[in-house]
Amino acid sequence: MVNKLLSKLTIAAGLSLPLVALAASSVFAQMVKVSVVNNSGKTMTAVFMSPPDKETWGKNELDAPIADREKADFEWNRADYGGSEGGCVFDVRAEYSDGKATDLDAVDLCKETALNFR
Repeated sequence: MVNKLLSKLTIAAGLSLPLVALAASSVFAQMVKVSVVNNSGKTMTAVFMSPPDKETWGKNELDAPIADREKADFEWNRADYGGSEGGCVFDVRAEYSDGKATDLDAVDLCKETALNFR
């Protein structure tokens, strides 16, 4: 009887391990990492993201301005943003110290590792 119980517990544990691994990998798959590279010749003062179907920009993602030829790294949970294509596709706007802006439309941030603003 003890052997049967132990055998069932071993089988149950063995069957549950792939589910635990799948749950852990889906959490990591939700995380998006991207670098914003400023090659504009001026100081970048703001970076905004918005799903392509929205008419308004989100909040400024920068903690501090990015000097020319510098970069900032970002990481976020894509489920928190609700972008198109499962939280991957966004319009991205960079604003500069001279008041001008550069827009990148429909960028797949799950595939892009760096956004180069010129």
